[in-house]
Amino acid sequence: MSPFNVTRNAIDDARAMCYREYGNAPEVTIYGDPDFTFPYVPTHLHHMVFELVKNSLRAVEERFMDDDRVAPPIRIIIADGIEDVTIKISDEGGGIPRSGLPKLFTYLYSTAKTNPMDEVSDLGIADTVTMAGYGHGLPISRLYAKYFGGDLQILSMEGYGIV
Repeated sequence: MSPFNVTRNAIDDARAMCYREYGNAPEVTIYGDPDFTFPYVPTHLHHMVFELVKNSLRAVEERFMDDDRVAPPIRIIIADGIEDVTIKISDEGGGIPRSGLPKLFTYLYSTAKTNPMDEVSDLGIADTVTMAGYGHGLPISRLYAKYFGGDLQILSMEGYGIV
């Protein structure tokens, strides 16, 4: 499968969700060889990239939504090394406080300010899809990565991208 194509599809899906939520979505730029392929499960890679890009989009959009400047793009690098494949996603959304880092891969933990479960109606159905708050995206993404011999790491610089 092509990590470039899977990443492009995940970006499109995440940006569409961001547009629905905020009416805008930061640009996302991919760097890497579009012809590179490797054996992997496309749906799992899509899920992992989608969750990470969605988190980046939310962070950047919320950081710059009341700013007159254009939000900086999210950058994705796909590197095809001799022994591994690395997909690096970076943004300028302000980072995660150090106190939150140990909880990132804990189910039901979220950096979102509101809990989407509070929006559930009496019928048990949420009125809208939200960008964050359920606390399953990162833990499941890391589980997918580790199951197939990889890893998912989060490196945060709190304050990076603060206006």
